[in-house]
Amino acid sequence: MANPFDSASATSGGNSGKTGAERREAVRRAIRAHAMVLLPGQPGRMGRTIDVSETGLCIALPDALPSGVECLVGFELPDGAGNRRRLQSKARVVHSVLSSTKDDFKIGMQLVAPPDDVVRALQAFVRE
Repeated sequence: MANPFDSASATSGGNSGKTGAERREAVRRAIRAHAMVLLPGQPGRMGRTIDVSETGLCIALPDALPSGVECLVGFELPDGAGNRRRLQSKARVVHSVLSSTKDDFKIGMQLVAPPDDVVRALQAFVRE
């Protein structure tokens, strides 16, 4: 199995000076569910999802993460039958901002080469 933190798998991408809303190309859908972030050599960080799109997600964590860092993210989505399905993908932190309403950080993540089952589940959820 390939190392999910292998920097060779990272793709580069600039933001060309655009705001978050201008960079966002995918429709987002709000969801509140459990999430976990795994960074190399560190214990898992528990959080909750705020929203998801077909290409990424935003989660709330108790501490900030540096932009550009790659991680594994696990999260739950409802399936068509109303059950929660656990999904996992590599992701890259795009931004980390202090929440204006709570003592946590909103972490925007772009999925990196997500598995096909994750892509299909996100497409189905966002398009419902």
